[in-house]
Order: sequence, then C-alpha cells, then structure tokens
Amino acid sequence: MENSSYALVLTGSVLPGHSPEAVWPALAAYFRMPPEKLAGQLLARAPLTIKQGDDLGKLQTLQAGIAAVGAEAEVCAPDGRPALFVLLDNAPRGPVPRVLVDERVEHGLWPTSLSVAEVGTQAWKPYHEFDVRPAETLPAPDPELALDTPFHAGDVKATIVRVAPVVEASIEAPTVLPPGAAIHAGFWRRCAAMVIDGVLIGVVSAVVQAIAGIGAMGAIGVGGDIHAGALFGAMLVPFLIVFVGQWLYFALFESSAAQATPGKMAMGIKVVDDGARRIGFGRASGRYFGKIVSSLILNIGYLLAGWTERKQALHDMMASTLVVFNEVRPGQPMPTVRSPMPWYGWLLNMLLVGAIALAIVGFFVMAASLATLGAHATGASGF
Repeated sequence: MENSSYALVLTGSVLPGHSPEAVWPALAAYFRMPPEKLAGQLLARAPLTIKQGDDLGKLQTLQAGIAAVGAEAEVCAPDGRPALFVLLDNAPRGPVPRVLVDERVEHGLWPTSLSVAEVGTQAWKPYHEFDVRPAETLPAPDPELALDTPFHAGDVKATIVRVAPVVEASIEAPTVLPPGAAIHAGFWRRCAAMVIDGVLIGVVSAVVQAIAGIGAMGAIGVGGDIHAGALFGAMLVPFLIVFVGQWLYFALFESSAAQATPGKMAMGIKVVDDGARRIGFGRASGRYFGKIVSSLILNIGYLLAGWTERKQALHDMMASTLVVFNEVRPGQPMPTVRSPMPWYGWLLNMLLVGAIALAIVGFFVMAASLATLGAHATGASGF
C-alpha cells in the first residue's frame, strides 16, 4: 500500500442530529443494497474500510454522499503499515488503516490495551505491544493479504469483495434517492404548485370554451334550425383541445431542462427519476395519464403523496418518478436542510382548502334545498 493511496472508512456511527432508525435504511438505499446486508456485511464489522484508491476526489464524493444521509465516514491516508483488525465489544471489526487506530488511541477513544491483529495474521495482541518503527522501515504488505482475515468469525475477504463493487457503483452511477424531508417535496408544497398550474390552465381553457361557445351559436342555422353535426363538433373540439393541451403542458415542461411546470418552478421543486435524473417525454406522458387513475379513486392517488415514504403519489409510483427540491442533483451529496415553504405557498393552500370547504357546504345546502322542494311538492300533490 503506497502513501498515495487513500482509504474510506465507514465508522458505524451516525452524525449528530440523526437517528440510526432513519440513517441505516437511507444508507442501504444509497449503497443500493438490502438493509439486512448493510447490517450483516458492513455495520457488524464497522469501523471498516469500504473503499481504497488513489483518487481522493472520488472518495470524498462518496464520503459526502454517506454524510448526506446522516452516517459517518472518514477518509484516511494509510502510511504503508499493515491495516488492523480491532476487537470491540468482543467482536472483530475492520480492517481499518493503522493511522486511524493510532489516532483513536491517542485521543483516548480506544484504550492502549485494545486487542488488534494485523491483516494477514492470526495473532491478536494489545495495541501497545505492536512494533512502532517508522513506516518506511516496515516491509510493504502484500496487496492480496489485504483481503484476508486473521480470525475465523466470518469471511472478511468475501465481504470486501462483495461490498467493493457496490461502493464503486455508488461513486460512478446515480443512486436511488433515499427518503428524506430535505430531498422530497411534501404534500402541501405540491398542492400549491398544482393551484398555480390549475389557474394557468383554467385561464386558457376558459378562452377555448368561449370560442367554442361562439362556434356553438354558429351551429344554429337561420330560422333557429340546429345543425346537430356542427353542434356536436363545436362541443367536442374544445374538449379535445383542452385535454391535449393539458397533456402537452405537463409532459413538455416536466421533461424539459427545467424538469418542472411553472407551478413547480415557483415552489422550487421538480420531477425526476429514482436517480434524480431528468425524465423523458414518454415517462412524463405516462405520469400525466397516471393522474387519471389517481383522480378516479376519489383523488386518493394524490393523497398518497402525504403518506408514502418518498412522498410519491400513485401516478409517481406508476411512472417511477419523484418530486424533489431543486437542490437535489444526480451524483451529488443530498441536501440535509429542508427549504422553507414560500409565504405564497401557504396562502395558495389556504385558498384551496377554503374553496373545497365552500364547495362541500354548497353541496349540502343544495341537497337540503332540493329535499325541501321535494317535500313541498309531495305535500302539495297530497293536498
């Protein structure tokens, strides 16, 4: 191991302000591995070197990604001495660079009596009994031995071999976005965006309907004769124009470079795939038509955005899309602070809730009025 090589160590701890219950599932999603494998192959042996290489930038990118979900990782510069396994809580952990062990012992985090074993050996002994000769006087370790295990409680070599490609993929390729309030746009922010889009679409639809009304008047011939075919066409054409217009509005905007409709832009959110990448026109179209299903089941499909782990509505699940904050970028560390809702977002939501409440009250008032009229009519006829 040359001095130019670096090692990324997963410490097995969570960063301040985070809970293990939330962090470890998010880290498993980041590494694209089942939570049980994360627990059995990584956390059970942490602190553990999960990636080595000469490209410090890549390791720091991965370190930042791990930190974004709340887990702790350290980048070390091994000094040529063999890596060590350490015995913590009566369980072997590692391997980790010798410099990390030195640092923790020096700061009193681990005792000098800590049992350790060099990679490639079977000999456990207290840390303070190890040879402390300068690194340049020690023999260079055999790279193949870096994956061997000095104990029989599990196959560390197989573990590292299985984990390394997963970690490498985490650096090179976009990962599945984990849950997180700072990543995924919530229900009310999406509602505010929907109100803005609804107003814009409503204005255009009203213009189209007005033009259609003029066309319908023209379908009535001289002398009051109604041309049925022309009248039907005057009613069908504006409906098709509005339907196609809404589809193109959402599909084109959400598959554009902005990745968002004007309403979503105003709320600082966008539509992406599982890896935070821009979606294509086809997927954006599928998402739009999926909204029909979300609406048909009493809008429960929309309400799912408030309950699901990654704030997905039913049409998001059908199209494999997510609605995230603008700060979320593919291959970049995830934001850890949630953007506040703009004041006009709360105002739009209050107007929306008020309109729904008025509609419900109006429905019941109308129903009561019809029931009263029906009762009076029955009484009159009985008289």
